[in-house]
Amino acid sequence: MIDWPTALTYAAAVTGSPARTQAVVAEVLRTAPVFRNKEFPLSVLPVVIRHSAAVTYVRSAEAYVELLDKIVRLYFAEEEVRRWYGLDAAAEALVLADQRLGGDVAVCRLDGYLEQGTERPFLLENNADAPAGTLFTARINELVRCALDAAGVPTRALSPLTYAGEGSLLAALVDCVRRAGDSDPADVAILQPTGAANRESIETALALQGLGINAFVADPRTVEVSGPRVSFGGRPADVCWNKVNTASWRRLVGADPDVVQTWMRAVDATSFVHVNPFGARYVAENKLSLALPQEARFAHLFTAAERELAVRFLPWAARLTKESTAPEGAMSLYDDLLERPADYVLKEPYDIRGDGVSIGRSIGRDAWEKAAGRALAEHHLVQRYLPPASYPTLRAGDPAVVSMPISMDTYVFNGRVHGFGSKASLNARVNVFQGGQKLAVHVVDDEHDVNHEAGAGAS
Repeated sequence: MIDWPTALTYAAAVTGSPARTQAVVAEVLRTAPVFRNKEFPLSVLPVVIRHSAAVTYVRSAEAYVELLDKIVRLYFAEEEVRRWYGLDAAAEALVLADQRLGGDVAVCRLDGYLEQGTERPFLLENNADAPAGTLFTARINELVRCALDAAGVPTRALSPLTYAGEGSLLAALVDCVRRAGDSDPADVAILQPTGAANRESIETALALQGLGINAFVADPRTVEVSGPRVSFGGRPADVCWNKVNTASWRRLVGADPDVVQTWMRAVDATSFVHVNPFGARYVAENKLSLALPQEARFAHLFTAAERELAVRFLPWAARLTKESTAPEGAMSLYDDLLERPADYVLKEPYDIRGDGVSIGRSIGRDAWEKAAGRALAEHHLVQRYLPPASYPTLRAGDPAVVSMPISMDTYVFNGRVHGFGSKASLNARVNVFQGGQKLAVHVVDDEHDVNHEAGAGAS
């Protein structure tokens, strides 16, 4: 997928004149809008992706979000599926009450890797709760484009699949409200706990205000229902963009029965639209959803094409129980975890910043055995380890460029891909809050085809 001739040309240009590049980066940062929740260095080397390869990948990504939507509907319809997930009573009640959008995943970020050696794209997990980067990724892509231009680097034309523009999230919210049968939203609440709103939430509210929308940051615990209207701290809202990640949401709201009951009334008995719906948050966001279409006991619920997509697009994964068998089926999965930790990754159903991920080849034996024991007791996800491709990343100091493992993150709004972002890190968990940094992703047009082909969306 990577356009290496273009990427290396850019790398040679920005490293060939280091003083000029440093001056350009300093000036870009001096005038830049807010583009990060946590400080990290700005690399002016974008990940350069070929448009034709991106279009092929987009088809799989959009098909996978359709599969996530189906998984949420299966949760509504199939008692056996609900038992398999094992959600608590409050979570299940919220999911079943919130069906105004059919449970569909309205906004998500699919986090994946390009496999080391082949660059074959794989999806590692779906952030279908309140994915970071819905605003800042477009800003990073634009900042890097401006930096390359200012440095005099000859650049390729960008494909429409390059994520750009700050109106994409607003368009997604408007579409959700229209799908629910109402007019365009006048009041938008962006949910974050009081005193703990991150920079992106605040900037998103400001960006929406700049587009003529009355947007404000609100604490989800202040939700009130009066007749057909929902409000937060007395301020009415037609729609909310729920920026509280599911791991935090469970602690923040799930333990308060009164708040849960109010939220159930808000999503079930009013015209209020909740983005993302609780089905997307508690079911599609649940890491176990990566295993469901691969489970033999549920094969009858999926088509052959859906099962093939899961095999082709996802690393092997399973919900860990005493009966689970290793991928080859010859031995207990738990025993295989202990015998070959380098082959596996353990994931809690919900986590934030990679804190719930244990990578067998990166931790000690005692820590791995403890994580495996907990995973067995709580039925966590087991995933086959996938080595990520590396990419040249500009860093301060010497050497100026470091080859770092990268992610391939895909933003999907209302079923259509709007573009890509990336993270780079020398740590095992490729996460900005685990010592990583964000990279721009520029999709460049193929010389023979500059049109956006069937199945792909653009911002």
